[in-house]
Amino acid sequence: MESSGGDAEAPRRGPRVLVVGGGIAGLSAAQRLCRHPAAPHLRVLEATAHPGGRIRSERSFGFLKERLDTFFEPPLPAEKAEAIRKLGFGTNNKVFLEFEEPFWEPGCEYMQVVWEDTSPLETSAAPLQDAWVKKLIGFLVLPAFESAHVLCGFIAGLESEFMETLSDEEVLLSLTRMLRRATGNPQLPAPKSVLRSRWHSAPYCRGSYSYVAVGSTGDDIELLAQPLPADREKAQLQVLFAGEATHRTFYSTTHGALLSGWREADRLIALWDSQAQLHGSSL
Repeated sequence: MESSGGDAEAPRRGPRVLVVGGGIAGLSAAQRLCRHPAAPHLRVLEATAHPGGRIRSERSFGFLKERLDTFFEPPLPAEKAEAIRKLGFGTNNKVFLEFEEPFWEPGCEYMQVVWEDTSPLETSAAPLQDAWVKKLIGFLVLPAFESAHVLCGFIAGLESEFMETLSDEEVLLSLTRMLRRATGNPQLPAPKSVLRSRWHSAPYCRGSYSYVAVGSTGDDIELLAQPLPADREKAQLQVLFAGEATHRTFYSTTHGALLSGWREADRLIALWDSQAQLHGSSL
């Protein structure tokens, strides 16, 4: 995707901006930057066929953690690289189950699953093959659409990543057994279809949310968000960082990604405006 501000026929001059990743953070930064007269040439690079990132958010922090040693040339400063290693990144997937007819009561909006023989404070000793389904915390009842009756389940952690390795048939079988046990109805009809996210398996995502892991702090998030080079008295600003993992207050959220994109766009705009004032004209 490419954008030119002002007259489309005007010569391309002034700063050139490359936004790497067409997720929420990248698109929000590009949207704000392309409205500024000092940004006649802006390009967004997106690895997949469609922009939008994890809406369907940015090229993910998980990808950055996984490719940290090879993605940047020259390498990132040691303190920034260490902050990336210390911050956590996890997986939360959704599982949609479609039924021919609803088995839940009219007006039901949510079903929570509570297991009598397990505790959320204890790690299960059972193999993931047998225990993964117990990490599914419940289902939202989605509004009926035409003849579709759909439940949306949520599952996180290692169990969520394990679920991604299973076939649709295996997921359907396990969840049907779970629902029959939970409802006490061994004849409960199986869902007719399943649709699920696979954020850990996605090569440019490798998960779906950042978090402050044991051994890290909010200071690591702020360090990650700092642009490069750090000493801008000696060199001009070159690399900026956005994405939910860079927002100290709203990390792991969609609006955190959006706000971080706006933050970095405003940082660039402030730089251009100060340069324009310094030279007495617009760039």
